[in-house]
Amino acid sequence: MIESNHYNTLRVSPNATFEEIKKAYRKLALQYHPDVAGDNLEYADKFRAIKAAYDVLSNAKTRQAYHYKYFYKDFKTQPAVTADMIAIQAKDLAAFAKILDPYRINEEGLYDQILQLITDSNLALVQQVNNLEMKRTIIGSLLYCTQLLKYESILAVTTILLSLAADEALLVKQIEEHTKLQKRLYYWNRYKLALAIVIALGLCVAMYLLVS
Repeated sequence: MIESNHYNTLRVSPNATFEEIKKAYRKLALQYHPDVAGDNLEYADKFRAIKAAYDVLSNAKTRQAYHYKYFYKDFKTQPAVTADMIAIQAKDLAAFAKILDPYRINEEGLYDQILQLITDSNLALVQQVNNLEMKRTIIGSLLYCTQLLKYESILAVTTILLSLAADEALLVKQIEEHTKLQKRLYYWNRYKLALAIVIALGLCVAMYLLVS
């Protein structure tokens, strides 16, 4: 789970939008502004912390760097020991993935976090609880995260998630449809350049035949 002082300082969630962050900052800045605080040292310290948090979270690059520095470290030091915690960490991981830049992502790090959540022992805990909503939360959250992974990694994760879905037909269908979509995207991204070249050549030939 993300333990983020900057988010706590601004009283927003880790997946807050920029507008939500800006709104929270303005509200708190007015409350603790030096013009209001006067000689109150506690207010002055609070205002500095609010300003520092906003400076980091209002910029996409510094916000992502903040996540990498603190999220991965804190995530690894907080073992998921209950089924509820596994579900919470899955949601937090999805919230983290939501703000990542897909072109600058630490893909190996994200993949590692996903696998840590779906170890055999963790899945056994979830299966013991046998709560459909909890399974839906975990599966939906982790499927969202896999959109940022290579296709081979996606297959590894979805294979494990199918074992968690077990005989829940809707969850199995959700995983299978997600896998099919990612497969189509994988082949499209792999061959789109070649396809574009073939189409361009075809158009050139067609134009040549028309004018000849």
